[in-house]
Amino acid sequence: MFALLSILYVISFLLGAFVANTAMELTSRGRAHFSYSVPISIEIMLLTFVSFFNFPGANSSVWLSCTLLLAMGLQNALVTKISGSVVRTTHLTGLFTDLGIELSQVIFYKKTNERKRLRRGILLKIIIIGGFFFGGIIGAFIYGWLGRKTLLLPVTALLIALCYDRLLLGLYRLKRRQQDHTGKPSGSSK
Repeated sequence: MFALLSILYVISFLLGAFVANTAMELTSRGRAHFSYSVPISIEIMLLTFVSFFNFPGANSSVWLSCTLLLAMGLQNALVTKISGSVVRTTHLTGLFTDLGIELSQVIFYKKTNERKRLRRGILLKIIIIGGFFFGGIIGAFIYGWLGRKTLLLPVTALLIALCYDRLLLGLYRLKRRQQDHTGKPSGSSK
């Protein structure tokens, strides 16, 4: 039974990654700048659903786990795709492996530009790893207080990110229209 359950969990994560990338591929054909909106929206719906819905029956924890793993697969594929495979959001083993490799490379790489690139990569990985640990500790405390409604915190963060990105896109388009209309860059005094 444990083996079947483990396979179900892996398939749930895989399905999330598949859905995220499929949604981004289909959406990017029409409006590339909105390609991430669909997987984020699905993730928001899944987390909100889990926050308020109690799965009935003896297998409730299995369905809860599968739903959360689906959301994690969505998130990981989305961030992996957007970052060009630089950032992973749901596991630490790869981050620690990459961090160990880069720490070793700092010893051997002597060119300034290579060392700068390595230092930036090391800092990024340390920040992400710190975020995992800090988020896990804070999340555990908040979960003790709010229960599954704790998931509404990342839902709120995702909604803010979507709105912020739409606002930036709107400002970019406005600036571009001004440039097209005046024939000179926006903010130019000449």
